[in-house]
Parts: sequence; structure tokens; C-alpha cells
Amino acid sequence: MDHVVVAAEFDHEVNEILQQIVKLDIATKNEEICTLLKTVRLLLTKTQSCQNTLANNKEFAEFIKHVVFNPNNPIEYRTLHNLTLQVLANSVVNNESAQGVIWATHGASIVEQVIAPPLGNSNNVLLMVMYNIYLGGGHINDQLALETCVRLWQAINALQCSYNFEFLHFFLEHFVVHNARTCVAIYQRLTVEERIAFLDYVANYLRDNSPNGEIGTFLLKHFAKEFRLKSDCILRETIKLRHELHPREVHTLLRIIASASGSEKYASTYTSDHSLFINVSSLLRCVVEAGKAPHGGSVDKPMTKLEEVARTSTIDADYESKVSYELKTLLVRCTANLLYNNHVNIGYCLDTQLLPTLLECTVMDARNPLMREWSILAIRNACINCPEAQQIISGLTMQGAAQNDILSELNLELGALRISDRQQQ
Repeated sequence: MDHVVVAAEFDHEVNEILQQIVKLDIATKNEEICTLLKTVRLLLTKTQSCQNTLANNKEFAEFIKHVVFNPNNPIEYRTLHNLTLQVLANSVVNNESAQGVIWATHGASIVEQVIAPPLGNSNNVLLMVMYNIYLGGGHINDQLALETCVRLWQAINALQCSYNFEFLHFFLEHFVVHNARTCVAIYQRLTVEERIAFLDYVANYLRDNSPNGEIGTFLLKHFAKEFRLKSDCILRETIKLRHELHPREVHTLLRIIASASGSEKYASTYTSDHSLFINVSSLLRCVVEAGKAPHGGSVDKPMTKLEEVARTSTIDADYESKVSYELKTLLVRCTANLLYNNHVNIGYCLDTQLLPTLLECTVMDARNPLMREWSILAIRNACINCPEAQQIISGLTMQGAAQNDILSELNLELGALRISDRQQQ
């Protein structure tokens, strides 16, 4: 019985303080309001009834709109803004009833302000509010949640923001790690730009070695399916990319597959997907052939001369931002990973005469850093325990060092590459 009395006292105190706050003038009573907000912030952690009292107070709801969601507030209100945000955040913790009221009142504004610049702590706190309400169930649908997170990631990249949005990671990891099927369904409904941003997040998550759980297998397999379905746009646009978006989506899918197929955590996902290997290797051959075409707009033409990467070069200085940048490297990297200990894929490699194409990639190309090294690894993986592949390599005739303008300009000689089976040494 005593705890009921105490709860009622807390509830009454919250109500009294809220009435004081809404009657005070923000311009002249800023510090006094901040002091009262600190008390409310603490009281909201005591009982759910305190949270409900705040959530249902319409006058205080207007105060929140004016302080939190008004982009024209002066910098002098920053402390007031932050404290009000913290009060809002405390009001929705583990309280589904308060969550429903808060979302009905402020949901649209939260979604809008979560991605609004300047990006920083305020966006993260609003996302924390949204995350708590989402976990409460029923008030925020999966589509809106994922779209909002993706748009924030877009804004972070566009503004090159370095702030650590921890609740963005909590939110997105909830989808990519625990809800792969839901993630796939929503991915199909995103715009092209949003899909590219989402894929970029996944690629970064893989690059960081999946810090908070492994990406769902269903999602990774779907990425391979998407790549197979859409990779022909790279083939169509290799010579002259008029439309960057679809090729960029394929390029980012390829980044994910290249990273996952070389990871101990995920390599088995693509072991039996032999159609993926056929698709990747076929695309590699086409891109290599396209690079041999006469100059005249081919963005895939290799850059093998120092003058092409110099400041005085006539080639666009932003070539690293093009879809063609690292394209062959990624294709060769995928090929190397998918050949590793995979006799079926090695068989396809021999049947389609892929080794000569891989040998052509053992050159230095500014558009494709590390392509030479990945090509050597791919050839090695094809030759391990495969006499047929070893015979093809051993049957090649040394005709001297391959022509490479960069090495020639630097007065360096290219040593011969010798491939041998270690088991026979």
C-alpha cells in the first residue's frame, strides 16, 4: 500500500512541475526551466504513472514541440533543448502506453528531425526514442523504421559526419542480424538510392568484422540473387556509364559478396552457389574485354601510365568515385574466394577457359588497386590439387616481361611469376 501512496506522490509532483514549466517564459526563465526539467527527468525513472502523466499532458506536448522540434531556436537554448530531449527519452522507457501517446503526438516530427542537420547527439537521442517505441511493439512498422535508419546513414555519408550514432547501429543490426527475411522484403521496396545506402552500411559492417552478430544467411543469399539479376546493367553500361545508380547498386552488392566470400564466418554461404561463380567470372571476362576497346569513353580502360594519374592528366581526377573503380579488383577477388577449395568452381574455371583472363589481370592498373595480387591468388587457388590447371600454367611459354608503362617509366623490371604445386616440391 505504501508504494501506491509513494507513486501517487511522484505523479502529483510531476504534474505540478509540468504546470510550472509551461507557464514560465523561455526567454527570461531558461535556467529555472532547466532546473525543473532535471527534476522531471529523475522522477520519470521512478514509476510508469509519472511517464503516463507527462505523455498525456497536452500543454507540455506543445512545449516539447517548441523546444525540440523548432529548428529556429537560438543557440542559447541548447541546454534547454538537450534536457527536454532527455525528458522525452525517459518518458518512453519500458512503457507501452506512454510510447503510444508520445508516438501519436510527436512521431512525424521525430522521423523528420532524426535525419535533419546538423547531425549529432540530438539525432541520436531521437533515434533512441524511436528505437524504444519500436521495440515496444505495434506503434512503428518495420518499413518506416528501416527507411528512417537508411536515410540517416545517407545523411551521415553526404555530410561526412564522424559522430558515432550508436542507436543507428542498434537499429540496423536488429534487421541485418536478427530479421533477415523482413529486411529482404523491405529492401525490395526501397528506392535505388536507399538500397545503395543500405548496402553500403552492410559492406561497412562486414569490413568491421561483424562486431555485434553475424549477418543473416538469408540476407546474404539474397544479395547474391540480386547481383545475378542486376549485374547485366554493368555489362550494358561498361563502355559508357550513362546511369550511375543501377551499376552502383551492383558494385556495392559485389563489395559485400567479395568481403563475405573471403570471411571465415560467411564463406560457406556461397560455397554451393555455383551460378554465382559463373556470373562473376563471366562478368570479369566481359569487363576485361571492354577494357581493350579503343579509347573513346571507356571508363574501364586500364590506367597503366604515370601521366594518367598525374595532376596534369586529362583523365577526370575523380576516377576513384566512378563505378569502374575497383570493379575488376572486386571481380577477381570474388573469383579467388569462390575458387578456394571448391572443385566444382575450379571445373567451371577450366571449362570456360578463365585462367587466361586471370593472367591478363596480373598487371598494375590505377583503376584497380591490388588486382594483380588478387589475380595471383585466384590462379593459385585454381591450381591447388588440380593437375589440369597446373598443366595449363606449365604449358605457357615465357616471352619476357609483360608490358607495363608504369614500371617502364620508373625504370623497374617485372620479374617472372612462377606458379608451382607445393606438394610436389
